[in-house]
Amino acid sequence: MRLLLLLPILYASLDPSECLTPGENCEMCQIVLRTVFGHFSANVPSRKKLVNQLKHECKRHFNYRRRCLMAVKDQGDFLYREMTGGDFKPIKPCFIMKECKRLQSPLPEDFFVNNADNSTYPLESTISDTTIQLGTVTTVIPTTTTAPNGQD
Repeated sequence: MRLLLLLPILYASLDPSECLTPGENCEMCQIVLRTVFGHFSANVPSRKKLVNQLKHECKRHFNYRRRCLMAVKDQGDFLYREMTGGDFKPIKPCFIMKECKRLQSPLPEDFFVNNADNSTYPLESTISDTTIQLGTVTTVIPTTTTAPNGQD
């Protein structure tokens, strides 16, 4: 009898949407929005395409999937207005949708560069000269090259 009473409690504790902390929910919200915004290269074609891409991205994050899909379903119009209104920062819609609290900060820009897959928003970064050592030969590859101007 005790087992039957504990079973629903155990099942509820295994719910993947409950596995994330509030800070992780905030982080995941920003990652999903930034990734989709970058997918469209900051030029969202339509609300329908945005919602479909958001759903696709939500499904990639197992522990955040259910919460993300519900937010997209309820807030599709709002997210479309935010992403097409100019200066888009993912912390703002995440805060309005209550995924982020007032004291939580936006993810730093370099987070998206260092943890990026091919679909994240492209950010500029500075790269110093690269040194490659092949066997006993060391090659320095400069980051800036100049093309011949043809006047030589």
